[in-house]
Amino acid sequence: MPFRRLTLAAAFLCLLGFAPANAGFADRPGDFDYYAMVLSWSPSFCLDNNGAHANDQQCTASRPYAFVLHGLWPQFDKGWPESCDVGQRPWVPRPVINSMLDIMPSDKLVIHEYAKHGTCSGMDAQGYFGLARKLFAKVTVPPKYTGLGKELNESVDQLITDFKMANPAITPGSIAVDCSRGGRIREVHICFTKDGAFTRCGKNEDQNRICRSASISIPPVRGDGSNSRTVVDSPDAKGNPLSESLRKWLYRKGIGR
Repeated sequence: MPFRRLTLAAAFLCLLGFAPANAGFADRPGDFDYYAMVLSWSPSFCLDNNGAHANDQQCTASRPYAFVLHGLWPQFDKGWPESCDVGQRPWVPRPVINSMLDIMPSDKLVIHEYAKHGTCSGMDAQGYFGLARKLFAKVTVPPKYTGLGKELNESVDQLITDFKMANPAITPGSIAVDCSRGGRIREVHICFTKDGAFTRCGKNEDQNRICRSASISIPPVRGDGSNSRTVVDSPDAKGNPLSESLRKWLYRKGIGR
Protein backbone atom coordinates (compact mmCIF):
# COMPACT_ATOMS: atom_id res chain seq x y z
CA MET A 1 0.00 0.00 0.00
CA PRO A 2 1.71 3.21 -1.17
CA PHE A 3 0.17 5.41 1.54
CA ARG A 4 1.26 3.02 4.30
CA ARG A 5 4.81 2.86 2.92
CA LEU A 6 4.91 6.69 2.73
CA THR A 7 3.65 7.02 6.32
CA LEU A 8 6.21 4.54 7.63
CA ALA A 9 9.00 6.29 5.73
CA ALA A 10 7.99 9.68 7.14
CA ALA A 11 7.86 8.25 10.66
CA PHE A 12 11.34 6.74 10.24
CA LEU A 13 12.74 10.08 9.06
CA CYS A 14 11.12 11.85 12.00
CA LEU A 15 12.82 9.44 14.39
CA LEU A 16 16.14 10.29 12.78
CA GLY A 17 15.41 14.01 13.04
CA PHE A 18 15.74 14.63 9.31
CA ALA A 19 12.12 15.20 8.32
CA PRO A 20 11.17 18.69 7.20
CA ALA A 21 8.95 20.57 9.60
CA ASN A 22 6.00 20.36 7.22
CA ALA A 23 6.24 16.61 6.45
CA GLY A 24 2.67 15.49 5.88
CA PHE A 25 1.23 18.88 6.83
CA ALA A 26 0.50 22.14 5.05
CA ASP A 27 2.40 25.13 6.44
CA ARG A 28 0.00 27.82 7.60
CA PRO A 29 0.68 31.56 7.42
CA GLY A 30 1.41 33.01 10.86
CA ASP A 31 2.03 29.61 12.47
CA PHE A 32 5.65 29.71 13.69
CA ASP A 33 7.67 30.31 16.85
CA TYR A 34 10.15 33.10 16.10
CA TYR A 35 11.93 35.01 13.35
CA ALA A 36 15.53 34.60 12.26
CA MET A 37 16.78 37.77 10.61
CA VAL A 38 19.58 36.62 8.32
CA LEU A 39 22.40 39.00 7.42
CA SER A 40 24.42 37.73 4.47
CA TRP A 41 28.08 38.66 3.99
CA SER A 42 27.80 39.81 0.38
CA PRO A 43 31.49 39.29 -0.59
CA SER A 44 31.17 35.59 0.32
CA PHE A 45 28.03 35.22 -1.78
CA CYS A 46 29.82 36.79 -4.74
CA LEU A 47 32.72 34.32 -4.37
CA ASP A 48 30.57 31.20 -3.93
CA ASN A 49 30.52 28.52 -6.61
CA ASN A 50 33.72 29.79 -8.23
CA GLY A 51 32.25 33.20 -8.93
CA ALA A 52 29.01 31.95 -10.46
CA HIS A 53 27.23 34.99 -9.00
CA ALA A 54 29.67 37.52 -10.49
CA ASN A 55 26.97 39.05 -12.67
CA ASP A 56 24.36 39.10 -9.94
CA GLN A 57 22.79 42.43 -9.15
CA GLN A 58 24.77 42.75 -5.90
CA CYS A 59 28.15 41.55 -7.16
CA THR A 60 29.27 44.14 -9.71
CA ALA A 61 32.19 46.38 -8.75
CA SER A 62 29.91 49.39 -8.39
CA ARG A 63 27.97 47.71 -5.57
CA PRO A 64 30.36 47.49 -2.59
CA TYR A 65 28.13 45.66 -0.09
CA ALA A 66 29.19 44.16 3.23
CA PHE A 67 26.37 42.72 5.38
CA VAL A 68 23.06 42.82 3.54
CA LEU A 69 19.65 41.53 4.52
CA HIS A 70 19.18 38.03 3.15
CA GLY A 71 15.75 37.64 4.66
CA LEU A 72 13.46 37.42 7.67
CA TRP A 73 12.61 33.77 8.20
CA PRO A 74 9.70 32.45 10.27
CA GLN A 75 11.08 29.50 12.24
CA PHE A 76 9.85 26.68 14.41
CA ASP A 77 12.00 25.73 17.37
CA LYS A 78 13.13 22.89 15.09
CA GLY A 79 12.50 23.23 11.38
CA TRP A 80 10.64 25.96 9.56
CA PRO A 81 7.61 26.62 7.40
CA GLU A 82 8.06 27.71 3.82
CA SER A 83 6.05 28.68 0.74
CA CYS A 84 2.80 28.93 2.68
CA ASP A 85 -0.49 28.97 0.80
CA VAL A 86 -1.88 32.51 0.86
CA GLY A 87 -4.74 31.75 -1.53
CA GLN A 88 -3.07 33.29 -4.56
CA ARG A 89 0.30 33.59 -6.20
CA PRO A 90 2.57 35.60 -3.93
CA TRP A 91 3.31 38.98 -5.45
CA VAL A 92 5.65 41.81 -4.46
CA PRO A 93 4.64 45.17 -5.97
CA ARG A 94 7.35 47.09 -7.80
CA PRO A 95 7.35 49.97 -5.26
CA VAL A 96 7.96 47.48 -2.42
CA ILE A 97 10.85 45.91 -4.34
CA ASN A 98 12.37 49.34 -4.92
CA SER A 99 12.02 50.24 -1.26
CA MET A 100 14.20 47.28 -0.23
CA LEU A 101 17.03 47.49 -2.75
CA ASP A 102 19.33 49.46 -0.46
CA ILE A 103 19.52 46.59 2.04
CA MET A 104 18.44 43.63 -0.15
CA PRO A 105 20.34 44.45 -3.36
CA SER A 106 18.61 42.13 -5.80
CA ASP A 107 15.12 42.13 -7.29
CA LYS A 108 15.14 38.36 -7.42
CA LEU A 109 16.17 38.10 -3.77
CA VAL A 110 13.31 40.33 -2.62
CA ILE A 111 10.75 38.39 -4.65
CA HIS A 112 12.14 34.99 -3.66
CA GLU A 113 12.23 35.81 0.04
CA TYR A 114 8.59 36.82 0.13
CA ALA A 115 7.48 33.76 -1.85
CA LYS A 116 9.41 31.30 0.33
CA HIS A 117 9.42 32.96 3.76
CA GLY A 118 7.23 36.05 3.77
CA THR A 119 4.12 34.08 2.86
CA CYS A 120 4.49 32.23 6.17
CA SER A 121 4.61 35.44 8.22
CA GLY A 122 0.87 36.00 7.93
CA MET A 123 1.48 39.43 6.36
CA ASP A 124 1.29 40.78 2.86
CA ALA A 125 4.49 41.84 1.11
CA GLN A 126 4.33 45.44 2.33
CA GLY A 127 3.82 44.42 5.95
CA TYR A 128 6.48 41.71 5.82
CA PHE A 129 9.17 43.91 4.32
CA GLY A 130 8.18 46.76 6.60
CA LEU A 131 8.91 44.53 9.60
CA ALA A 132 12.11 43.25 7.97
CA ARG A 133 13.40 46.79 7.55
CA LYS A 134 12.42 47.71 11.10
CA LEU A 135 14.36 44.77 12.55
CA PHE A 136 17.31 45.38 10.23
CA ALA A 137 17.47 48.97 11.48
CA LYS A 138 17.39 47.70 15.06
CA VAL A 139 20.77 45.96 14.62
CA THR A 140 24.03 47.90 14.40
CA VAL A 141 26.72 46.19 12.34
CA PRO A 142 30.08 46.64 14.12
CA PRO A 143 32.15 49.27 12.26
CA LYS A 144 35.09 46.93 11.67
CA TYR A 145 32.92 44.92 9.25
CA THR A 146 31.28 47.73 7.28
CA GLY A 147 34.35 48.84 5.35
CA LEU A 148 36.60 45.80 5.46
CA GLY A 149 39.47 46.48 3.05
CA LYS A 150 41.33 43.18 3.34
CA GLU A 151 40.52 39.63 4.32
CA LEU A 152 40.06 39.11 8.03
CA ASN A 153 40.49 35.88 9.95
CA GLU A 154 38.32 35.99 13.02
CA SER A 155 37.02 33.58 15.61
CA VAL A 156 33.29 32.93 15.66
CA ASP A 157 33.22 33.90 19.32
CA GLN A 158 34.88 37.24 18.56
CA LEU A 159 32.43 38.09 15.79
CA ILE A 160 29.52 37.31 18.11
CA THR A 161 31.14 39.39 20.84
CA ASP A 162 31.56 42.31 18.42
CA PHE A 163 27.86 42.19 17.56
CA LYS A 164 26.90 42.02 21.22
CA MET A 165 29.09 45.00 22.06
CA ALA A 166 27.54 47.02 19.22
CA ASN A 167 24.05 45.89 20.30
CA PRO A 168 23.84 45.70 24.12
CA ALA A 169 20.16 44.74 23.96
CA ILE A 170 20.94 41.42 22.25
CA THR A 171 20.02 38.61 24.63
CA PRO A 172 22.07 35.43 25.27
CA GLY A 173 21.63 32.82 22.58
CA SER A 174 19.98 35.18 20.10
CA ILE A 175 22.81 35.30 17.55
CA ALA A 176 24.63 32.64 15.53
CA VAL A 177 27.17 32.59 12.69
CA ASP A 178 26.85 30.41 9.60
CA CYS A 179 29.94 29.45 7.60
CA SER A 180 30.93 27.14 4.76
CA ARG A 181 32.74 23.86 5.26
CA GLY A 182 35.93 25.66 4.38
CA GLY A 183 35.38 28.16 7.16
CA ARG A 184 34.30 31.17 5.09
CA ILE A 185 31.59 33.28 6.67
CA ARG A 186 28.20 33.14 5.01
CA GLU A 187 25.65 34.68 7.33
CA VAL A 188 24.81 36.00 10.76
CA HIS A 189 21.44 34.94 12.19
CA ILE A 190 19.76 37.15 14.80
CA CYS A 191 16.55 35.93 16.38
CA PHE A 192 13.43 37.91 17.27
CA THR A 193 10.00 37.25 18.70
CA LYS A 194 6.98 37.88 16.52
CA ASP A 195 6.73 41.26 18.23
CA GLY A 196 10.29 42.20 17.26
CA ALA A 197 12.13 41.66 20.57
CA PHE A 198 15.47 39.84 20.69
CA THR A 199 14.99 36.23 21.72
CA ARG A 200 16.90 32.99 22.06
CA CYS A 201 17.23 31.11 18.77
CA GLY A 202 15.93 27.59 18.28
CA LYS A 203 17.69 24.45 17.16
CA ASN A 204 17.96 25.74 13.58
CA GLU A 205 20.68 28.13 14.75
CA ASP A 206 22.68 25.55 16.69
CA GLN A 207 26.17 27.05 16.43
CA ASN A 208 27.85 23.65 16.41
CA ARG A 209 25.79 22.66 13.39
CA ILE A 210 25.82 25.75 11.16
CA CYS A 211 29.52 26.55 11.58
CA ARG A 212 31.93 24.02 13.00
CA SER A 213 35.02 26.14 12.40
CA ALA A 214 36.41 27.93 15.42
CA SER A 215 37.99 30.50 13.11
CA ILE A 216 36.38 31.94 9.97
CA SER A 217 37.67 33.91 7.00
CA ILE A 218 35.86 37.12 6.08
CA PRO A 219 36.57 38.27 2.49
CA PRO A 220 37.05 42.01 1.93
CA VAL A 221 34.27 44.27 0.75
CA ARG A 222 34.26 44.78 -3.00
CA GLY A 223 34.65 48.15 -4.67
CA ASP A 224 35.44 51.17 -2.54
CA GLY A 225 34.54 49.64 0.83
CA SER A 226 31.34 51.60 1.44
CA ASN A 227 29.15 50.03 4.09
CA SER A 228 26.25 47.70 3.49
CA ARG A 229 23.56 50.32 4.07
CA THR A 230 24.52 52.64 1.21
CA VAL A 231 21.43 53.32 -0.88
CA VAL A 232 21.78 51.98 -4.40
CA ASP A 233 21.17 54.40 -7.24
CA SER A 234 20.48 51.96 -10.02
CA PRO A 235 18.06 51.85 -12.96
CA ASP A 236 15.97 49.20 -11.19
CA ALA A 237 15.71 51.32 -8.06
CA LYS A 238 14.23 54.18 -10.08
CA GLY A 239 11.01 52.35 -10.72
CA ASN A 240 11.59 51.05 -14.23
CA PRO A 241 9.34 48.15 -15.33
CA LEU A 242 10.51 44.61 -14.73
CA SER A 243 12.96 43.40 -17.33
CA GLU A 244 11.91 40.63 -19.69
CA SER A 245 14.52 38.26 -18.19
CA LEU A 246 13.15 38.89 -14.69
CA ARG A 247 9.59 38.35 -15.87
CA LYS A 248 10.63 34.98 -17.37
CA TRP A 249 12.34 34.03 -14.11
CA LEU A 250 9.19 34.89 -12.16
CA TYR A 251 7.08 32.84 -14.56
CA ARG A 252 9.37 29.81 -14.15
CA LYS A 253 9.09 30.17 -10.35
CA GLY A 254 5.30 30.32 -10.61
CA ILE A 255 5.11 33.70 -8.91
CA GLY A 256 4.91 36.05 -11.87
CA ARG A 257 1.95 37.83 -13.36
